[in-house]
This record gives sequence, structure tokens and C-alpha cells, in this order.
Amino acid sequence: VFEGWENVTPFVLHHSSQFRPGPPYAVDRKKYTADFNEVKSLGGDDVTTPSARTADQTEIALFWWESSPLKWNRIARTVSADQGLTLWENARLFGLLNMALADGYIAMQDSKNHYNYWRPVTAIQTADTDGNPDTVGDPTWTPFRPTPANQDYASGHAIEGGAGAEVLKQFFGTDQISFRDCGRGLPAGSTCSDPTPVFRSFTSFSQAAVENAYSRILIGFHFRKSVEEGTEYGRKIGKRAANLYLRPVH
Repeated sequence: VFEGWENVTPFVLHHSSQFRPGPPYAVDRKKYTADFNEVKSLGGDDVTTPSARTADQTEIALFWWESSPLKWNRIARTVSADQGLTLWENARLFGLLNMALADGYIAMQDSKNHYNYWRPVTAIQTADTDGNPDTVGDPTWTPFRPTPANQDYASGHAIEGGAGAEVLKQFFGTDQISFRDCGRGLPAGSTCSDPTPVFRSFTSFSQAAVENAYSRILIGFHFRKSVEEGTEYGRKIGKRAANLYLRPVH
């Protein structure tokens, strides 16, 4: 669905490649090997593929396993209510947030198409032919949840988290605002729609963005390089949106 999305006209970016990160790791580098082994160890489904995830890490993987715009709009609604924003303040907050999130997906696909880098599921299953003697392949390796059908780099989920967190930080003038949120990807009985949902608590927007990015390693979708670069990519988009657009007239 996103294949041609890099050609959509952005709201706040000059063009889809404005903040494109540098390249991902070459597969023969030690840093790639470390990222490879991390997601291989933690990102399996624990059925076909054993996983070293703890119970809390499994919760993190599923907690963030939902649409990023829905998640970050829900977080913004919670914080808006806690902070007592007016109708006009909300109009600006949600305008900025959703322009940044929209541009995040446009920027994401530019990067994915430009680098065309493989996902962990492909890399791990075919590692014995990747030219790196330190990576060990597993043809049956299965991620925790089915991998989305586009490229690894950079992680769209992480871009959205960085953009959402940065807009909220810039809008409120501080990163240090505590909040909690539920998740729609959690097991039945503990989702946002259930009578007793499971909540995770955060002391800052950045903390939430970091956990959001980490969740994509734990669910088996991305390498660490992809989520770290993605989060920073999103922060740049969010900062540009909040500092240049929908500014107060006085």
C-alpha cells in the first residue's frame, strides 16, 4: 500500500527525502552481526522459534503492535485532557501531530525504497548465504507476528514514534509529562476495549518513543539500526512541524 507513498506531497517537509538517514549497516560489519543476533534471539514467535523475551518484553511487543497514528492520537487525547487544553489549543495540537505523522509515512517510504534493505525474517532465514561468517542462518525462523510486506530501513513505526513524541514535547514545552496508555494488540481481556485493560506508564514522551522503537525488535520486524535511525528521523520531522507550522499569530 505504501509503495508509491514517497511521491505524495508532504505537509511540512520540502520533499520526502529531506531528512533521509545515512545507509544501514553492511552485512559483513560487526554492528550488523550484533543487531542480527539481537532480533534473532528476541523476535521469534516462541512456537516455531524459541525466544529469549521476558514477559515484560512480550507485553511491550504487543502493546505497541497497532496503528501508530491511532496510538499517538490516543496518547495526545489523554495528555490534552490531563492538561486541560482549550478547543483552539487542541485544534493546533492535533493539526501539528497529524501533519507530522502523515509526513512520517511519506519520508519512511522514501528511505525504504532508496535503500531496499532486507527484513530480519529474510536475513535470518538466508544468513548462511549472506557472506558474513559470524551470522548463523535458521531457515525456519519465524517472527513473533507476521512481518509487514515492505522493507526494513528505516522503521516506519519508529519514525512515527519519534515524530509524535517530538510534536508533543515541543507543543507542551517539556518532555517531562507523565501519562499512561492501553494497547489494542494485547491479548484478549487486556486491550483498550476490555473492562480491565492493561496500561503502561511513562514519565516522558521520549521514554514512550524509545519503548515504541524497541518493540519492533521484540516483535521480530526490525534491526536496531532501523529503529534508532527511524526515531531520530521522526524527531526531525516533528520538530520542523512544531517550530514552523500553525504558529500563534501573537
